[in-house]
Amino acid sequence: MKIYVLTLFPDEMAGYFLKGLIGRAVEQGLVEVHFVQLRDFATDKHRKVDDYPYGGKQGMLLKADVIYKAVTSIEHYETYRLLYTSPQGEHFSHTHVNEWSGLDGVILLSGYYEGVDDRIFDLLPFEKVSLGDFILLSGETPTLLIAEALIRSIPGVLGNDQCVEQESIISGRLEYPQFTSPRVIMEYPVPDVIVSGHHHAIQQWRVSQMVKSTLFDKPSLFIEAPASPAEQTVIEKQLTQG
Repeated sequence: MKIYVLTLFPDEMAGYFLKGLIGRAVEQGLVEVHFVQLRDFATDKHRKVDDYPYGGKQGMLLKADVIYKAVTSIEHYETYRLLYTSPQGEHFSHTHVNEWSGLDGVILLSGYYEGVDDRIFDLLPFEKVSLGDFILLSGETPTLLIAEALIRSIPGVLGNDQCVEQESIISGRLEYPQFTSPRVIMEYPVPDVIVSGHHHAIQQWRVSQMVKSTLFDKPSLFIEAPASPAEQTVIEKQLTQG
């Protein structure tokens, strides 16, 4: 997969993003990540990429002609998914990750100021994507979060594909509690079953904890993935005890 990020701060974003597992994935050729400077496609000597909106509204808008030139400079851009981070967009979820992770390429536009000249949506098939109902100073952080979610789903990036499949959002259940040393912190010990060495008992405990957490913290997950007979037994027990 190739990921292109259109931004005003390519060096800063690359320095933050291309490290750790993602940096290693790029080095291994599992993914290509390119940060494209929007100012390189400005038409004036001041490299201006924004302007005041017509009609007198306060704020600045990214210029559609600059964005268009940046996108069309990318080879095979017609075959890539074009995404624009905006609170007006559809909420990003793992469903999108599953849909997009198999693409040849994705072009991500980071939003700035008051947004973009709306004609860019006539010129190019940009899709608006939102990470939630809140406002940020710019679209850089949402852009990187989307890119990271896509990259971590690529086979080989995490080293163990089971790490991907066992994540709570994918499995349909919240994750069970986990512990490390020391065995006791003040008056809080690690549950005895975890250190018992009985793998069957440990697995049963983990399942019960996953069901319990999901039931009380995010019960909506049971709508998308109905409880199994074993899970129903755990739920009945939890509700009876409650």
